[in-house]
Amino acid sequence: MTRLADATGTACANDSVYLDIVTNQRVVLAYTMTVGGKRISASQATFELQAAGTGTQLIFTEQAAFFEGGDGPDMREAGWRQLLDRLGQELAQ
Repeated sequence: MTRLADATGTACANDSVYLDIVTNQRVVLAYTMTVGGKRISASQATFELQAAGTGTQLIFTEQAAFFEGGDGPDMREAGWRQLLDRLGQELAQ
C-alpha cells in the first residue's frame, strides 16, 4: 500500500496486488485508488515486454472502473503517460 497526501493535504492511497510476473515478459497487477477515504477506482494493468530490434517494446494495457468522484480515464491516461515517459527517460541514460 502506498499512502500520500495531495497538494490540499487530502489522504490518497494506492493498494496493489501483483497477480503475475514473468521475467522479461510481463507484469500484471490489480490496484485500487482511494482519496479522502473514498475509493475512486479499481483497475487491472498489464505491462508486456517484447523484443524490438536492439531494444524492448513496452505494451501497457489497463482496464479500469471509475467510481463517483473518480479521476476518470483522461486523467488516468495522462498520469500513466507521465510515469512511463519518466521511465523511458531514465532508461535512456
